[in-house]
Formats: sequence, C-alpha cells, structure tokens
Amino acid sequence: MPLQPPEGDWPPPPGPEAERLAPGRVLRRLGVVPEDAMREALWREVLTALPPTDVLPILAEIRRALAAGELAGRLGWLALVRTLEALRGGPIALKLYLHAKLAGDEATTSLLLEPPPARKAEAHALQRPPLDRDREITLGERRAWARKHDRAVLARLLYDPDPGVVLNLLNNPRITEADVLRVASRRPTVAPVLQTVFRHARWGRRRPVQLALVLNPYTPVDTACGLVALLDRESARKVRQDLAVHPTVRTTAAIMLGEYLTRPLPARDAIEVPAEAVGEPPAEG
Repeated sequence: MPLQPPEGDWPPPPGPEAERLAPGRVLRRLGVVPEDAMREALWREVLTALPPTDVLPILAEIRRALAAGELAGRLGWLALVRTLEALRGGPIALKLYLHAKLAGDEATTSLLLEPPPARKAEAHALQRPPLDRDREITLGERRAWARKHDRAVLARLLYDPDPGVVLNLLNNPRITEADVLRVASRRPTVAPVLQTVFRHARWGRRRPVQLALVLNPYTPVDTACGLVALLDRESARKVRQDLAVHPTVRTTAAIMLGEYLTRPLPARDAIEVPAEAVGEPPAEG
C-alpha cells in the first residue's frame, strides 16, 4: 500500500509568520544566534509551527549552505540533527519522515530512521575501568573523580560506560581532543555514551570527533547519518568504504560524495583518527 500523507497536519501559519520562517530567514537566524541551545530552540519552533511541506524547503536551504561551506549551514545542520534526535519516534518526526519519503528526499529521511545500530552492547556487560584493586568504586565516586585533575585516573575513566561519568570528563579542562577521540572510538560501547559526546557543546562540533562517531558502529544510525553531512570528501570516502559502518550510513556517505565532487578539500579538513583511539582501558599501574 503506497504511503499517504498523514491526516491532521498543522494548519499553515499566518502570512507574517510564514515570512518570518522563510528558508532564507531561518538560515540567517541560525547563523547569528550565539548559542547551540538557541539554534535548537529555533528548529523546534520551525518544526512545530510549520507543516512538513514547508519544512522540507528549509532543510534543502540548509543543505545548500552546508555544501557551499557557509558557517550558518554547518551550525544549523548540527543543531537540526540534535533537535531531531530529541524528537525521535514522536509525531513531528513521523509526519516529517512520511512527507520526505513521498517527496523522495533521502537526505531528510536518513535523519529520521530508527534501525538498530550496526552493533549494540549493554552497559552491564562492558569492562569497567580498574581504579582500585581492593574494592569496587561506586558510581558516585567515579562521577566525582571525573571532575578531578589526576591524569592517571582520568585516563582510566575514559573507558567508563556511564554517560554521567563521560559528561563530567568532557567538561573537565584537563581532557584533550585525543582523550575524547578514545571515548568516541571505543568498541564495544553503549549509545548513551556516544550521544553524550555528540551533544556536547564543545567536543560535539569537532570534526575529528564527528568522524570518529560516524565510523563507530555503535553510534545510532540517524545520528551517524546526520553527521555525515558535516564531513569533508576524504572523510566521507572513509565512511563509505568501512564495512563495519551501518549500510544506511555508508549509503548516506555515498550520496554526500556526489555533492562534494565540485567542492575543494581545504588542507585543514584532512582528518586522521589515531590508531590508539581504539582499545581497552589501560592496566592499573
């Protein structure tokens, strides 16, 4: 049975509102607001105030700006992916998915898919970092230690399966990008840990971290597909060729490569994830 548009779409907004949320104006607003939270709030306004048929042209305008290398496009897209992650499975996401599917808009449908990741692990099955030979360290202690400055302890906590511990690590000024890459690249791991990295205001926008998340088969598929659009051509090629990555993510990378063929690759965009970023927690000294 062919897909049919869902019943009961939101009514179109009045004229001034429609003009205020026109694609070009939304793009400009996404580029000038100073904080990620404000950009996500703008997306929530767009997604709740407009019918899906009016949202799709806005998404197309963001993709155009992103492909052109405009900062507003990059900031707006990252905020969009984070917003849709929070709306996953709800009526707004479902209506947008159905309209995008009918319109043949694969770039949008890939953001709203909910297949299981290529690999999945349970937190209780993961090895906890060795912190004390004589007793088990409580979750509260691990979260508290993640705020401290002892590099030896922080290095072990990078392998902790608790997203609260990971969030405290990401906020710790002693943590480096190499540390975050170890968290984003760890296998096996759990989705909440990877989503904590993705949503972090500082580390979630770093290109090497984004690539590590896309290449990690434990990253949720819709999140990985959204991040593919932020990659440069060489990174997208890595994703397309990596058989450990979910097929839907690899397909999204292949589609994106077509858009990047006419876009030069700046030297600063070259990304290499260090081999030591993947591994098990270091043994206790």
